[in-house]
Amino acid sequence: MIESYVFKQVETKIPVTSVLRSTVLVLCLLSADVLFAQKPVKVYEPQQVFDMKLAADMINTGTAQIKGAALYDTRPPINLLNKGDIIYARPGVVVTLYPVTPYLEEYFDLKKKDKAGKRIAAISREANSFRVLTKIYTATGDFAFFGLKPGKYYIETTVHFPSGVGGYEVSDIVEVKQDGEVVNVKLEPKRL
Repeated sequence: MIESYVFKQVETKIPVTSVLRSTVLVLCLLSADVLFAQKPVKVYEPQQVFDMKLAADMINTGTAQIKGAALYDTRPPINLLNKGDIIYARPGVVVTLYPVTPYLEEYFDLKKKDKAGKRIAAISREANSFRVLTKIYTATGDFAFFGLKPGKYYIETTVHFPSGVGGYEVSDIVEVKQDGEVVNVKLEPKRL
């Protein structure tokens, strides 16, 4: 048996002031959303011209090496009796080396002025293409770069938290003083 239902149309009278208030409230919420929307982050690049020849020469023709480890120490800086753990970068994590040129030095100055959510320093695609990549190859965060000439190099990587979520970016500027030299470095977060 099929039942049929008949619905009565009910007429309700809503006061105009109530509709007007609701409309004003919706408009206020929409405009507040627009007013407080996230503003775009300003990206700043160095004004100096990137010297491709200098960068290429530094990373392609030498016999020097940079070897090191990437880690962070969970011990507090003041109370050394309270022992923490040393956390190493995981095998397979990429380590990046950039030859330090005047262009990159200007980038470092801009980077010091970074403001979270407001401005950030960046390098050009051209400068970014003159980098050397290697990977962490041991459980103790070891990495190595070969075939470098004397000069300064910026090295960076990430040491992930044991939880697997997030980590510290670790970096340093390393100087090779003579061809054939082996420079050892420890990449750690900078403590304040």
